[in-house]
Amino acid sequence: MKLRQQAYHIEITGAGPPLLLLHGFTGSSATWSALSARLQSNYTVYCIDLLGHGQTPAAHYQRMRLTEQVKDLEFLLATRAEPWTVLGYSMGGRIALMLAVMSTRVTQTIAVSTTPGIRSAFERQLRRKADRALAERLLQDGLADFIDYWEALPLFASQHRLPLATRQHIREGRLAQSPEGLAASLIAQGTGNMPPVWHLLDRTSIEWIVGAEDIKFKKIAFEAASPEKIHLIPGASHAPHIDQPEKFVTIVEKLLLTNQMGELK
Repeated sequence: MKLRQQAYHIEITGAGPPLLLLHGFTGSSATWSALSARLQSNYTVYCIDLLGHGQTPAAHYQRMRLTEQVKDLEFLLATRAEPWTVLGYSMGGRIALMLAVMSTRVTQTIAVSTTPGIRSAFERQLRRKADRALAERLLQDGLADFIDYWEALPLFASQHRLPLATRQHIREGRLAQSPEGLAASLIAQGTGNMPPVWHLLDRTSIEWIVGAEDIKFKKIAFEAASPEKIHLIPGASHAPHIDQPEKFVTIVEKLLLTNQMGELK
């Protein structure tokens, strides 16, 4: 599908109110296969490969920026008359938060293990520099070496407790990515290139899901939202949908149902 003349791979399943699912860095629409299967009987589920991921190619730097990708997704939202729910994880969560503050078509946002951005301009500059160096390492040393590095990050330590078959499946998905696409994403779509939206957030309209073991993003969630809007998942770290998939799906289903009942009142 073309969104503002940019080609995107989008998988659309089910019937009902529209629900947009946004994956994280090194992910794809396949990230949400289990969640989509559970929800498609009640929702029209849109799973998209974000720029530089899966089957969606990278674009030039200016076109890859988060603000441009948000505009692309606003074009998608305009294809339906109904209000949208948007769920985003990590990088996709940052895009979801930007949509939440920029689009009137989004009435429910579920932010998973994410951030409204880096407040300090100096720290954003440092992050851009670090991400550019990481992108150069990826292109120089190759995708397999980069994935080894990525999987060894403390954020994903909890995944070492997963069954071997599950870990291999996740790794195969990461290795199927385009190194050029991931490098372009690091440079253009990293947190350092995100305009912080802390001051624009409505603390009562966004639901947050975070792993109880994810110290960094748990702290961010409690800074960004009221406690009753934060849903902690025990036994999970930065990727609760992978660490504890059944608990994650149960929370998402409850949030969707609560929102749907509220709209019917």
